[in-house]
Amino acid sequence: MATTISVCALPLGGVAGSVTVFPDVLQKASKVLKEAEGTVLTDSLVTHVADWLVFVMVHQEGGASPVIAALKDAAIKAATETSEKRRLLIRDEIPVLTGLSFTERESEAFVLFLAGAAAPQFWNPVLLAQFADPFTTKSLVGETKFVFCTEDASMFQMPQDLHRLITAAKTSAIIGVAADADTPAAAAAAGVVMLARAESPYPSTSELCGVFAKPKISPNGVLMPVSLCDGGNVASGIVPVVALGFSVANGKLSGPVDLFDNPAFAAARIFAGKISCR
Repeated sequence: MATTISVCALPLGGVAGSVTVFPDVLQKASKVLKEAEGTVLTDSLVTHVADWLVFVMVHQEGGASPVIAALKDAAIKAATETSEKRRLLIRDEIPVLTGLSFTERESEAFVLFLAGAAAPQFWNPVLLAQFADPFTTKSLVGETKFVFCTEDASMFQMPQDLHRLITAAKTSAIIGVAADADTPAAAAAAGVVMLARAESPYPSTSELCGVFAKPKISPNGVLMPVSLCDGGNVASGIVPVVALGFSVANGKLSGPVDLFDNPAFAAARIFAGKISCR
């Protein structure tokens, strides 16, 4: 049976404004999801970036399950009650949702990218670099090719449709990448959340993360790859980006590994700090 990883993010429980999520809010949401493990869920995790509360739900209910939707709503309700009690910041935005359903490989690795900004085409340049640029992902030089899907349901086969995709990506968000119809590779939402499977036949974890080792500027600000503990929204013009690595086996998560907690990304962090001060 296919394993599904569903991710939900919403700006809820911000302390000191929109800096980060208050710990009690994380705990309340986590309790709701943990109580569902063994019945609805096989595993779960509650985390955050900036003031975005993030649920990771692992299950076998498929991608559009009313049961999972109800559980998500229950976790949001519990987190909201705590936020209101403490008068924490609750921004009026709809939840950001994405997910992947797949048959687990012998060793199934994936990376959850979280960004402290919501924008329709936020992940486009990242996904293009990871899954369409052979200078970033060496396996693209060989037989590995991916198909991109945009929010208007248009499909783009690499490498022959690369120029069309670059043009389309200026106005349309890339929401998914696949190796073929039955083999999803990545899924993205309107900023905030992106999931990518790692290791052969997909880009390696280092290739997925290596995109952020080079300075990147987006319309929302300069991207700064940071550890989870540094993912607060504290400087205007800087978008914190967190990468959490996992392995999953029989629906159970191992991880997360805080992938950007590494000096390899120090140069990108320094660049972001200098640019934001100008």
